[in-house]
Amino acid sequence: MVMEKLNGASNNWASKFLFGFISVTFVISSMAGYLYTRTDNSAAKVNGEEISQHAFQNQYNIASRNLSPQEADSPAQVANLKRQILSSLIDQELLRQYTNELKLGVSDERIKQEIVTSPNFQNNGKFDNALYQQVLQTNGISAETYASYVREALRLEQLQGGLAITAFSVPAQRDALAKLFFQSRNIRLANLSLADEIAKQTVTDAEIQAYYDAHKADFTIPESVKVQYLDLSGANMEKNINITDVEIAQYYQDNKAQFTTQGQQRLAHIQVKTEQQAQDLYNQLQNGAAFADLAKNHSIDPTSAEKGGDLSWVSAGEFPKVFEDAANALAVGQYSQPVKLDNNYHIILVKERKNAGVLPLENVKAQIVAQIRQNLVNNQFFSVEKRVAEKAFEDPSSLKAAADEAGVKVQETGYFSRNNIPAALNYPNVASAIFDSDISQGGSNSEPMSVGEQHSLVVRVLEHKAQSTKSLEEAKAEITATLKHQKAETVVLALADKLVQELASGKTVDGVKFGAEQTWVFAENKNPALNNQVFSMAKPAEGKTTYKAAKDTNGDVVIIALDKVTDGKLSEAEQKQFAVQIEQATQIGLQSSLLNALRAKAKIEINESFINQEQ
Repeated sequence: MVMEKLNGASNNWASKFLFGFISVTFVISSMAGYLYTRTDNSAAKVNGEEISQHAFQNQYNIASRNLSPQEADSPAQVANLKRQILSSLIDQELLRQYTNELKLGVSDERIKQEIVTSPNFQNNGKFDNALYQQVLQTNGISAETYASYVREALRLEQLQGGLAITAFSVPAQRDALAKLFFQSRNIRLANLSLADEIAKQTVTDAEIQAYYDAHKADFTIPESVKVQYLDLSGANMEKNINITDVEIAQYYQDNKAQFTTQGQQRLAHIQVKTEQQAQDLYNQLQNGAAFADLAKNHSIDPTSAEKGGDLSWVSAGEFPKVFEDAANALAVGQYSQPVKLDNNYHIILVKERKNAGVLPLENVKAQIVAQIRQNLVNNQFFSVEKRVAEKAFEDPSSLKAAADEAGVKVQETGYFSRNNIPAALNYPNVASAIFDSDISQGGSNSEPMSVGEQHSLVVRVLEHKAQSTKSLEEAKAEITATLKHQKAETVVLALADKLVQELASGKTVDGVKFGAEQTWVFAENKNPALNNQVFSMAKPAEGKTTYKAAKDTNGDVVIIALDKVTDGKLSEAEQKQFAVQIEQATQIGLQSSLLNALRAKAKIEINESFINQEQ
């Protein structure tokens, strides 16, 4: 089991979710569907808490893009993908509920600290409130909602830390695993091609009919459509907008409050662990010691200590209230008495201050132009969108009138199914309209459907083909090839087993040509189809060879000749790295055990009708 976990650790999604650093952006992307769509019908319920269909559909749309055309057209492959996604969402919800059960909490001050130190909101090494507000506005998220995402991320990080510290391994176990995991085997391979044997095989009509009857689901042709659509984008409308200096000046006069700068102050501090040490440093300052020298030599804040305690320019709200209150009470050039904060003590120095003021027009002109342009585009976009909706409704027989109103071209697709929706149309609400709404059978136009900021689509189904099954005649060639391959494989495997017995008995076998010797290491997993076969073979006696028949990745049959086995051996540096990998594998095991336990006691209700419907 440990060997399997080591092989799969780097690709295990659950490991990455639980034991990788859980960033705020991950929480937003993975939980936004849950948090935003409480009114949706559920894909599943976990202890009464919904996993929305919208959240499931978003994850499915992302994952299905990685399917090959053959996989996308396979009902079995699609059903398996759905189950994997649903299982992942259920695990996430179970962990969220478990953090509630453990009463893991995060203080508001800790959330604030996480936000102001996030690289996403840094400008020249310090928190930029304007950038923070811009990011929230762009994503349509309030500060309160964003704080809730941060809180959830930090709670999950606590759970991660608690599990991580329980994982350990002993040296003897690590040594034994290293010998196996990095074991090398010297092998030679002899290929027995199936091509010649396939050519000899025959298949009867009765065999074809029997296979067809037993595997009809494999020959399903999914529901498909051909559509026309209009792509309405604010970006296209923006090209025709011109902004005059008069408009810029008027906007500046009307919105001066937006361009009023906050008062700022440049601070420095000395941070120490004890009140006694802080008071001693304060006394040294009183006796003429240089603030910067004391900060460099004694402050436990390494970033600011290197710069003599300098914290650069800060605005209101960037530091905890007790810290800001102490700074605000000082005059420029003054330092504070020791201030207690989070079990540490700070001496704060005010180096400079800037008063609030109105920025001159030339400093904010580009910002004003962008805002005016945005307002004009918004107005024009929604006006055009409204007129397009009216034209699409008035003339349901075509999109031409609506296209002329918007000044765009009618675009047309070829046939596609739910599993290979063109990228331009691959949005949950658009897919649902095309396949599940009143317009799916053709003969009418959709309303404009929002797919992004100032971006809407209007669609019309031109032709609709219901799900069907290939006829026996249509599937005959495919079935014939499959049956011939199966028959040939059985024959060649039987031959290979016979040859292995002869080779093992020491006989010389004509027609079996082994390739050059290769060295395989278990950890490298060169050929997944053969790796386990190679490393499950019995170790040969000194100077002897063992043999085994197996199937290769490309479908051919091979005979494996195992000449030598060498236990793995690591350098000191490699041993340290491997110890970390073992710890990670152990953590995966703990995480799996935790999720299994949570599942065992949870009430999980799956909306089977939704999960099993055609995508």
